[in-house]
Amino acid sequence: MWTDNAFVFTMRLSAPPERKTAFQRRIIDLDLLHGTSQPGGPRQNAFIERSNRTDNEELFDLMRFEDSESRRYYPRLWEDDYNPRRPHQGRGMRTPLEAYLAEYRSQA
Repeated sequence: MWTDNAFVFTMRLSAPPERKTAFQRRIIDLDLLHGTSQPGGPRQNAFIERSNRTDNEELFDLMRFEDSESRRYYPRLWEDDYNPRRPHQGRGMRTPLEAYLAEYRSQA
């Protein structure tokens, strides 16, 4: 699992090294490895930064959620609409769904 150094992912930069976040404890429970980008190295996580920008511009900046249930529900609806209809230049003008199916269907 690759993340940036946000406090939700790691307390490495602000607490004793033995102290773990809930995210880190879950990663350990799942027997996964957790790597982080270098602080101040946004190019290392450019893919997720671009995804966050799109999410913000096309959903979060346009909506005000009434409650926490709406906050969980609407992003899923938006994702269900976005993935099958939005072609991406970086994916050979395929939608995320088309790229996923082409890559992983053969592995099923």
